[in-house]
Amino acid sequence: MKNIIIAFLLSIGFSCSSQQKINTLSEKEIFASIDKNANALLKDSKAYSVSIGIIKDGKTYTRHYGEIDKGKGNKATNETLFEIASTTKVFTGTLVANAVLDGKLKLDDDIRKYLNEGFPNLEFKGTPIKIKNLITHRSGILTPFPDTKEIRQKFSPDSFLVHKNRLDKSYTKTDFFNALRKVKVDTLPGSSPAFKYGALGPELCAHILENVYKKNYEDLLRQVIFDKAGMKNTKVKLAPNDVLANGYNGSGLLMTNLSSNLWGASKMLKSTMSDLMKFIKFELDTTNKVVIESHRRIYVNGDMGYFWEIQENSNKKLSYAKDGGSNGTQNMLKIYPEYNLGFIIIMNQSDNNSGTYLEAASLGLLTDLKNSGK
Repeated sequence: MKNIIIAFLLSIGFSCSSQQKINTLSEKEIFASIDKNANALLKDSKAYSVSIGIIKDGKTYTRHYGEIDKGKGNKATNETLFEIASTTKVFTGTLVANAVLDGKLKLDDDIRKYLNEGFPNLEFKGTPIKIKNLITHRSGILTPFPDTKEIRQKFSPDSFLVHKNRLDKSYTKTDFFNALRKVKVDTLPGSSPAFKYGALGPELCAHILENVYKKNYEDLLRQVIFDKAGMKNTKVKLAPNDVLANGYNGSGLLMTNLSSNLWGASKMLKSTMSDLMKFIKFELDTTNKVVIESHRRIYVNGDMGYFWEIQENSNKKLSYAKDGGSNGTQNMLKIYPEYNLGFIIIMNQSDNNSGTYLEAASLGLLTDLKNSGK
């Protein structure tokens, strides 16, 4: 009887071992998935360049396709510097999460507690804007910062980005606070109608963080994220010798880089694939209390953490996503802690369909990779 039990247990162990081996993808299979999805993205989007980086079970996989500039053969590398645009926002969110854990802020605090002046207009019928409203784009302020209403009325959609970039170049922190003093809170902060995606939340968070820590925004990024993750080439402002990858619109026209005289907390980070792989590892660290806090669902029935979009599949597994688009590049970042998986896709084209193509490539990668090693 004893021998029968031992044989039975051994057979279970062998079966489990075999199953794990079956489910674990090889490096060759992972790169085959990257190739398949990258080539489909290049074909569908007509982008000149696509780069994909993956962290799966602690291992790094990166590949680059096409060329940064058509006809030049200048393929991207792991050290190519890309605009990551609105993906900057989740870095800002991580700083806010750190401040909450440090006891510098509370999510339910009235933001005026940290603004150095009264701002009596920053409330709706007596209800103030709170920190948690800023990090979920639910301030109730529906006016963009800067306000683009005038240029939308004056210029065609085809030339909007050119004039928006000129506006950003001339828009200062003084302009920002002047507008903040005059703006109206249109609806109840925190409510669904209060949602307005844009620069206001992250830029105001950067100002608040500087006030509570007495350090500038980029120094805080370095202290809380870059140094801990080992990211040495991610920055808000370019150095004189830095070369930023070019980007194009849907017609193949070279586009200007993003501009801002604000804190840069909504869209101004530039990074390399090498650094972004380190950031994904940082985000997959289940022992990192700051990461855990930044992923926390802010509203019980909401779909946002600290600027992260929280997604839930049919098996109740949570993932965290952020996409970014500059005038001529697009990227999509996905974090899947349950699968010990994270990846980013970057393409050097931006148009109305870029997000759809990126989402299709993202879904393809997830389908191929989610069960490996599990």
